[in-house]
Amino acid sequence: MDDLLKAMSETPAVPEGWDLALNLSQNAVQSLLLSNWEGGTGKAKERGLTWLAPTQVDGQHDILEVRTDLSSPTVALDDSASVVTLTYGIDTGVLRIGKVSAERAAHMPDAQMLLQTNDVSWSNPVDITSQNPLRLAGAMPLVVRPTPDGQRFAIALDISANGLTLTSADEGGLSSHTVAQPLTQWLSAQNLTGQIASFARANKSATVSRIAPDAVSTRMGRSVAGDPVLQILAGLTPDAPVEGAGRAIPHPDGYDFSVLVSSKSTMAMIVSGYNQGTGEIKLVSMAPSSGDAHWFAQIHEPMIFEGTFGTEDGQIFVTDRSEQYLRFGGSPDQGLRLFTFTDPASSVHLHLEIAAHYPTAISGTGADQRVGLSEGGQSINGEGFYENIVKPQLENFLTGQIRSDMTRVQMTAISDFLLRDMVLTGHRPRFEISALPAELVIAGHLEPTP
Repeated sequence: MDDLLKAMSETPAVPEGWDLALNLSQNAVQSLLLSNWEGGTGKAKERGLTWLAPTQVDGQHDILEVRTDLSSPTVALDDSASVVTLTYGIDTGVLRIGKVSAERAAHMPDAQMLLQTNDVSWSNPVDITSQNPLRLAGAMPLVVRPTPDGQRFAIALDISANGLTLTSADEGGLSSHTVAQPLTQWLSAQNLTGQIASFARANKSATVSRIAPDAVSTRMGRSVAGDPVLQILAGLTPDAPVEGAGRAIPHPDGYDFSVLVSSKSTMAMIVSGYNQGTGEIKLVSMAPSSGDAHWFAQIHEPMIFEGTFGTEDGQIFVTDRSEQYLRFGGSPDQGLRLFTFTDPASSVHLHLEIAAHYPTAISGTGADQRVGLSEGGQSINGEGFYENIVKPQLENFLTGQIRSDMTRVQMTAISDFLLRDMVLTGHRPRFEISALPAELVIAGHLEPTP
């Protein structure tokens, strides 16, 4: 985790143009896909899984039926092809293979209906066992589409894109022409909708206090530990590129999900939360300066220190002036950290070591979970003529109103997004760790919703 945060502090993890990235482990994707799975237990055995070959051979169509207590599939992320694979292992039940005339099949194309007639010539049924199992598997891409009401983005498997293929250890008993067919209707009948998540869409009333994307995209990759990860990107720029091919996805090992919020959006939340405080000192969000990688927050006006030397009759010999800005940015180990910037035009540079940091903290449970800033350490060190004059005032700012307003910051926009505007099928995220290496990081596990 330390190495991951250090790398994030040096290079942005959220691709440019996107506001946040939701990372889901392979186990999390499986849990989400299967959370609404009614299963085939009893149901599949009662109705059977039936295939009818699409074309005839010598005036007949092959037909195949499997009766089994179908268990839930295993789910795997294939990042090399950017598809999700579903695999059903079948080691109990009965397999029947038969033939039906082309004329009869033309008048009754629904294979399930053919099973209710005496028009099928069946071979002897074969028991499906652990020694002679079947395998039903297929690969499906992900699709992002608006929901019917247009209010949300849905991220789901495209179950209509590819079929599931039935295979057997004894390949001679199955016609590849028959069993390699789309099973869209059958998947839908099993209530496997393929939906993983949905996000509320942006609207004209969206403000900095709300994260609402106008664009969503997906990609698959590997975590730093080498595990497959699904990444869902959300932002306000519809044509933002999905970069990072070949780059490891910064997802902490051992967690179901992680959320990475861009430094731009993170600083906007911090500035918004801080400026709701009672202090006179306010913050603004600043784009990266030359050589920097991340956005930061800065006090809205410089702290000006001015010393004038002259005679009692008003004649001025020397005027010393220093303009100094307090800035706040992320750090890999301390949360939000203060650093200073002195205007190069200043005639004097104060030799002060000013330090302060505000670690991130998680509070609340369930729908009331929040991520905010907590109190860390503050210190000012330095000796000198000007330094001893300005230190008391700086200490007053730092340990008074800045500390008071900073430790009240709650990044409610990301909590509202994750717990209200984002729906993870059948689950809710439980926040367990947070950090602020520059971009905000939240990670944890998924809990089934009642």
